[in-house]
This record gives sequence, C-alpha cells and structure tokens, in this order.
Amino acid sequence: MTLIPIHSGQIPLALDAQQQPGFDLFVIGGNGAACENAKKIATGDLQSNLYLWGATGTGVTHLLQAACKLAAEQGRQTAYIPLREHADLDPGMLENMEVLDLVCVDDIDQIGGQPAWEQALLHLYNRRRDSKHSVLIGAHASPQNLELGLPDLKSRMAWDLVYHLKALADEDKIELLQRRAAARAFSLPQDVAAYLVTRVRRDPHHLIALLDKLQNATLAEKRKLTVPFVKSILDKTP
Repeated sequence: MTLIPIHSGQIPLALDAQQQPGFDLFVIGGNGAACENAKKIATGDLQSNLYLWGATGTGVTHLLQAACKLAAEQGRQTAYIPLREHADLDPGMLENMEVLDLVCVDDIDQIGGQPAWEQALLHLYNRRRDSKHSVLIGAHASPQNLELGLPDLKSRMAWDLVYHLKALADEDKIELLQRRAAARAFSLPQDVAAYLVTRVRRDPHHLIALLDKLQNATLAEKRKLTVPFVKSILDKTP
C-alpha cells in the first residue's frame, strides 16, 4: 500500500487505528529537541524545514508520520511521501504540493542518482520555501553524506533544522514496549518488558513485532504475561 495521506484529517496508514504512530507513542529518549520542533512545525507554530536522520529503529519515520497525523487532526492539509516506494510512484506527484500546509518526505536517500526524482524534489523544496510552507525530510544519512547527484538539492537539506536521532537506551525501550502494549489495551508488566529488552534482539521494530505474538498467546491460553510464560513462547519461536 502506498502511504500518501493528502486530505485533511485522513491518514490511510497500513496500521490498526490504535497503532497509528502519534507523538503519544514516541519515546523521546535523547531526541527532545527534534520531537518538539516536529510538533511545532506540524501545528504551524514554527515555520521551518526539518531534516531528521538516523539508523533504522531510531524513530525517523515515526516522527514524520506523527507530524502528519497531528497536522491532519488540526484540519491542516498534509502529504506523506514514502520514497522507499519510489519505484511505484511518479515524480510528477510532487507538483502543486506547495499549497499544502505540511509535506513529509521520507527516505530521501532512496532516490540518490535518479535525476527525475532529484529535480522534482528540488523544485518542491524551492516552491515550498517561497510559499513559506514547511518540508519534513527523513533519511538514514546526514545531509553531507547523501549520495545525491544534484548538488543544489544536497545543499538545501542542511539549510534549516537538522537533527541526528539517537538510539534508545534499554530503559527507553522498556517504556516503548509498555506504551505500545497499553495502546493495544493489554498489560505488559515491567519485569516482562525488561526481560524482552535484555533477552531478544533489541531493535525497536523487532521488539514491537513481538507484542502481537505475546498478545495472541495471552488470549489463546487465557494467561497473564509472566517471565516464565514469555520464555516458553520465545522458546517455541523459530
């Protein structure tokens, strides 16, 4: 599914409604300034472009989608462009987007060396800057390390606010799991969350994916989550 919300108040994310990634589910950790400025831009309290970059699992996509969600909830016109799906999209879709209140362009590093996309993004950036509308950019590389063939586009990525998102500490990952569990309306005890963070692969995407398995197991076996029960589930996982 191509994730491109364009209409005010409408975000057709490929997620359960309870799990649409808002700011309430974002664990800030060491990323307070990035989160706060993304909120201000989403609500229109700050007019600036924002470039967020970090390793997989640091929350770049989450913050961009949360900004779109918050802006749409306030009746603002938004668009989220996932360039990891650029092969199924057309650069022409970026035309006339300067009229929107907020545009979020994710995974800009995915279109490096593709002139049509690079030109379209440069023109979009320039038009939105002229119209005093913000662009939020997400990437896995800093502006200086983007492998873009268009020098002007690369330079513009560093013109305004740039934040390198830091990975979450273990205690932050515990909080992340408990927030996500609460959003799914089931209880994840502190000791169980701590066990998961120390005993399985620690990247947030993997940890969050485990919640489905744990929730289904508690419903199927009508048992509360305890460390021994979780261990038995994980022992059965290939």
